[in-house]
Amino acid sequence: MTKIFSSSLRCRLPVLVAILEVLLLVLYAVFVTYDDSTNAARQTNQTDPLQNSVYHVYPFFVDVQVMIFIGFGCLLAFMKRYGFGGMVFNFLTATFAIQWAVIMQGFFQFYHDGKIHVGFFNLLNAEFACAVVLISFGAILGRTSPIQLLVMALLEVPIFAVKNGPS
Repeated sequence: MTKIFSSSLRCRLPVLVAILEVLLLVLYAVFVTYDDSTNAARQTNQTDPLQNSVYHVYPFFVDVQVMIFIGFGCLLAFMKRYGFGGMVFNFLTATFAIQWAVIMQGFFQFYHDGKIHVGFFNLLNAEFACAVVLISFGAILGRTSPIQLLVMALLEVPIFAVKNGPS
């Protein structure tokens, strides 16, 4: 007797997202720690904005966040049949790509002492990797399913991390 598998996105997408998120959670728990510049336990009380590195990187970080979630989200909502889907799939793909890029770029650029050290610079680079995925997503919108978009992000981010690695 053959087993019948549901091909519905209502069944497969939540399962895939849950598996990927659990995998990412385990990877973060095992391999990721804060960078010295962002670790609150190691910070002194620096009130001078010129000496605090957060004040230098944060405006770039926010600008790229707005570009990723608002800019690309609204850009992908232009199609009549895929307006809401474009925005929702943008959020899904962007959040997964950023999380995956922190891990992948961490292994190639920010890995020392057995841990990936996460800071603002790492998150900013992860958002650039996410932008690469979303540009590809814009080219194939309406032709792929959300599962295919997640697989595309799963494959595209490591390639970006290798190409954008330390030179």
